[in-house]
Amino acid sequence: PDMIETYKNLFFIYNRSNQLRKLEEILVKAKINLGNHSIVNFFQGIYDFENKDFQAVIKNFEKLKIEKKEVGVISIKNELLAKSYDNISEYEKSFKFFSEANNLIYQIYKNKYKKENYIDLVNQRIKYYLKLDIKKWNIEFPKQNDPTFLVGFPRSGTTLLDTILRTHNSVEVIEEKPIVEEFVDDLKNKINNDFTKLEKINQKFYNEMRNIYFEKRNKYIKLDKNKIYVDKLPLNLIFIGEIYRFFPNAKFIFAIRNPYDTVLSCFMQQFTPNEAMMNFTNLDDASKFYDLSMTLYKKYFELFKSNIFEIKYEDVVNDFDTSIKKLLKFLDLEWEESIKEFYITASKRGIISTPSFNQVNKPIYKKSINRWKNYEHKFKNIKPKLSKWITEFKY
Repeated sequence: PDMIETYKNLFFIYNRSNQLRKLEEILVKAKINLGNHSIVNFFQGIYDFENKDFQAVIKNFEKLKIEKKEVGVISIKNELLAKSYDNISEYEKSFKFFSEANNLIYQIYKNKYKKENYIDLVNQRIKYYLKLDIKKWNIEFPKQNDPTFLVGFPRSGTTLLDTILRTHNSVEVIEEKPIVEEFVDDLKNKINNDFTKLEKINQKFYNEMRNIYFEKRNKYIKLDKNKIYVDKLPLNLIFIGEIYRFFPNAKFIFAIRNPYDTVLSCFMQQFTPNEAMMNFTNLDDASKFYDLSMTLYKKYFELFKSNIFEIKYEDVVNDFDTSIKKLLKFLDLEWEESIKEFYITASKRGIISTPSFNQVNKPIYKKSINRWKNYEHKFKNIKPKLSKWITEFKY
């Protein structure tokens, strides 16, 4: 009853699975058994944040001292302090604490995860696909049922779409599993990272790669031929070309959000560190990553337009029925009234692996639209990278 690690694990589990009542119960027990402990006070702050008592979070976290070894706790503390200031419109303080949270993660992980490696990965594809004449690809293979993918730059609304789609009786969403990543790694080894080898492939290689994908996917599902399985991982957008090569009938749902809001939201979110996410520790790097990713996506859209359905976050928020009916039509699905109560489905999901775990169990809200304007002066140096995408996506 007085072991802090046990409480800590329970706190995280109840928080990640949006079980606030149980979080409150274990918080009461912890206070009785542990007293004025910094980790208990930290979770009091999380509880207050989820209950929108932002002033209480600020009062608690501004004076809360956490041991240096508790890197994750310190990072979350700074993030929630920043979000609390954002919620009470103190944007300078908010930006300060977001920067501190990101700088901490960057300093700890910069040697383990090289952000440049993911930029190189994107640039390799830009170099090949921007010059690709699609006629060089032999694609006369038998038509088969191909997978569906939900992609988009991080923080563009993919988790909202995931939650809406999984509410439909005929849809199952596979949430953020490394299926495509492993598929692409296998392909990279087979073609020795030479994309020109994709130009003429035989039936055997075509079938082999398809089977590799399905074998990896089937680890996460109990196959039901009456269901549509949506493979959701935002940055799989980078691999649309390789996916299409072996799944020419694949469907891609591409989530779009105002580029400024997207980049700001990536900066404001504490992701699990990896080579891609290390590009979000400051606005400059995040905007560069966005620009490169959209440059590649634009070419994919030119090449594979009929396979791609673009859906804007703002359209879902402002005209839910119309935008989601169009999406369902793309997937050859009928409308179901239960879809409007997607947040009820979300509340029953248990552990949610996306960073948006504490947002998907709420009804649609509009606060995130044009949030970037509160920080507009911070965008002075990066507007040139993003303004063309404002025009491209008609914002």
